[in-house]
Amino acid sequence: MKTKTGGRLAALDGLRGLAALIVLAHHAMYTNPTFPGTPGAGNVQTGSPMWWITYTPLKLATAGWESVIVFFVLSGLVVSLPVVRSRGFDWVAYFPRRVVRLMVPVMGAALVAAAFVVAIPQRSTQPDGTWLSDSSTPNFSWEYIVKAWDLLGGDGQIDNPLWSLRWELVFSLALPVIAIAAIAVRKWWMAGLIAASVLTWLGVRTDSGALSYLPAFFVGAVVAVRLDAVRQFADRMNRRRWRHPLWFLMAFGGSMLMIAPWLMGQNSGDAPELVFALKGLAPLAAAAIVVAAIGWKPLHLLLESRPLQFAGTISFSLYLVHVPILIFSTYLFAGQPWFVPLLFGVPVAILVAVGFTWLVEKRSHGWSRAVGAWASERYASWFGREEVVADRAEPGERPETERTADRPAVERAKADARS
Repeated sequence: MKTKTGGRLAALDGLRGLAALIVLAHHAMYTNPTFPGTPGAGNVQTGSPMWWITYTPLKLATAGWESVIVFFVLSGLVVSLPVVRSRGFDWVAYFPRRVVRLMVPVMGAALVAAAFVVAIPQRSTQPDGTWLSDSSTPNFSWEYIVKAWDLLGGDGQIDNPLWSLRWELVFSLALPVIAIAAIAVRKWWMAGLIAASVLTWLGVRTDSGALSYLPAFFVGAVVAVRLDAVRQFADRMNRRRWRHPLWFLMAFGGSMLMIAPWLMGQNSGDAPELVFALKGLAPLAAAAIVVAAIGWKPLHLLLESRPLQFAGTISFSLYLVHVPILIFSTYLFAGQPWFVPLLFGVPVAILVAVGFTWLVEKRSHGWSRAVGAWASERYASWFGREEVVADRAEPGERPETERTADRPAVERAKADARS
């Protein structure tokens, strides 16, 4: 399978891009007040277009919450991989690098969001409780920007997707614990995945954010620890005569499991415990999709196609900036049929994401490396550490060699990280 610089799996970039496009479609549909926000919510007529895109397998095209779970599993995989592969992982460099890597785009996205919020009055004519009404900011003040920057305790009112960045940051800070836990269950990985599913169920059952989302990162870390075994499994599968039906069953089955609460139909609200149990399986379903993307040639060729690779390149930026633009477009074309603003808002969101990727996100990569290198060098000079090995916490970034007292050790550690 094709890889990118530094051994990055290109198919996972495409999967991330596809997930970002699905989240974009999810929020675009949310501008229609009849679009059900949760399984069993709303009141759509059976057989209507809204029913078809909500309660059938077509839901995959607008499965926003489920795509975020895929994001979390992918983050757990790619961020944990250098940790579990490198004997000389530089934790001193990692923490400031990761914080800068996340927070610079977040701060930039909050400013972009503020610009679109103040560009037009946001006084919703939709009933209270609808997504557009709840996500609008009719009385904007500069405090909203500060609250958006505060991922741990703030308020993402002006940019709805920031809620998930809170858990990305928490995972990043808790990476040593999560990585150790994933390594500890290397031989008992199935028990670890079952435990993650149980914790996720407890989280959605009790409305606990930490338990609802952090297990998904752990599942990704387990995949990172077991990546060689995953590849061996894929090799064995690909030697079988029925490999394509088997891989399809894994990919399609995982996708259907992700949206299973929706497939229960409009009466799913009558069985909340079953919905909670199915949501508890979402990280495992996402992991199945990730494994299929790694091992099934037709799928990873699709994910390595130019459109999805392009989407993967701008996926983080698109995720951060699209909601304020969709809301702005809805107010700009107020009074028009609900889909008319999307004809303007969706292309604008993609164009802004391209510019944001170039202007902010790519520069955050360089700044994060510089901050990590500075922190590592300062630590070495203050405490006399013998060697400093550059980590590669951000997948796809080229590792830079830092000043060390033992150059060969650095090269060995980097070779281990690439193996």
